[in-house]
Amino acid sequence: MTRLATLAALAMFAPALLAPALAVAQDQRAQKPPPPEPMRIAVVREAGPGCEPGCREWIAAQGGVVKGSLEELRRTIAGLQGRKLPVMLYSVGGDVATAIAMGELIRRSGLDVAVARTVFAEGEPGRATLDERSPLCSSACTFVLAGGVRRIIPSQSRIGVHQQTIVETETTTVRDYQIVRRREGDRIVERRELVKETKEQRTVRQELATGEIDEKIARHFDAMGLDRSFLTMTVQTPADTMRYLTPAEMTATTIATRVAPASAAFARPHPLPPARQRSGEAPPAGTAPDAAPVRAAALPGEVPTQVLGHVPFGEYRGRPLALELAAQRLDDPQVVALGLRLLFDGTPLSTRLRTVTFGLPDQPPLVADNLDAAAPEGSMVARLGRDLVCRIGDRAQVLVRIDPPEEDAGRERWLRTGPAAELLLAPALRRAVC
Repeated sequence: MTRLATLAALAMFAPALLAPALAVAQDQRAQKPPPPEPMRIAVVREAGPGCEPGCREWIAAQGGVVKGSLEELRRTIAGLQGRKLPVMLYSVGGDVATAIAMGELIRRSGLDVAVARTVFAEGEPGRATLDERSPLCSSACTFVLAGGVRRIIPSQSRIGVHQQTIVETETTTVRDYQIVRRREGDRIVERRELVKETKEQRTVRQELATGEIDEKIARHFDAMGLDRSFLTMTVQTPADTMRYLTPAEMTATTIATRVAPASAAFARPHPLPPARQRSGEAPPAGTAPDAAPVRAAALPGEVPTQVLGHVPFGEYRGRPLALELAAQRLDDPQVVALGLRLLFDGTPLSTRLRTVTFGLPDQPPLVADNLDAAAPEGSMVARLGRDLVCRIGDRAQVLVRIDPPEEDAGRERWLRTGPAAELLLAPALRRAVC
């Protein structure tokens, strides 16, 4: 008969030192205890009384950005089956590479982002309410926020920026074993039984992000159409502090396309006057959700004649490149034609099959093109609503992108963001048509 020998438990510690984790960029505050809960991402429906059948729905994204957050967001968006729901974001940041990838996914999916906390209803799975009393999006969270087609930020929000850090951690696994002895016939058999396992993590190296990481962040902000001032503010704020933007800075840096309550993300903006539409590409930053880019119809025989000026685009093959803007009133008094030519050291450059896309605040992307094979160096033409031209502010943030012909991906592409006074020549345009 086997009898269990009664022995005192011996704590046998077998430290298993894991290899140091690869250096990753993440926000420094995420390393301080207590760490934030991993981001919870889910489609929710408003839990307010009496809202059915028109209860609002949104994608809640709340908590720290961790490695698995991207895949969770991808699954959530796929589950929408093409529906466009706004993302309600509330986070202190986290892993930089993941946050950038999440922002890119949001932009490709054509979704808006607003900053607000989601309060999940107890006992009602999939139901929630919005809390806008103290919205928060700081550090790497801003990389996710930048991906929104529209970025709605309440004025009381804490939008925090600072330099990113490289954090290298070391994880030690501690296992407690109990030695158990059993008598089996004439012999005693010993074996170890695992009692408890714990992991201890400590930071072994922490330093400012490398230039490579800063360049990756810069490329992300450029691709999302943000003004370079937001990047400057981010990299100039020490990593051990946090700079929170004022509402005016949110607008000036273009991290916000609109400073307004988060509920504004549920509203549909008014499009420009009807025109042929171009599909198949995500809108530039600051443009309206769900609205396809507006592509102007060709205007045979109507060439804008009042030259407004030139917008420099740097150098092309060592010589200056500029975009010439000209305006003309059409038969419809509510519509303005905008003519665009590419000038290479003052000489017209072929515009045939090229496109120029304007991203204007809360508007569908406006696309100008030249489809006239007989005039390869002619003007690219777009139409704007006269009311929009007359009310757009000089400081409104505008994106201008010049794309090569669709079949020639190897050709040059140029991109600039900045105030309407500089990139749309707004004062001269207003004088011409208002």
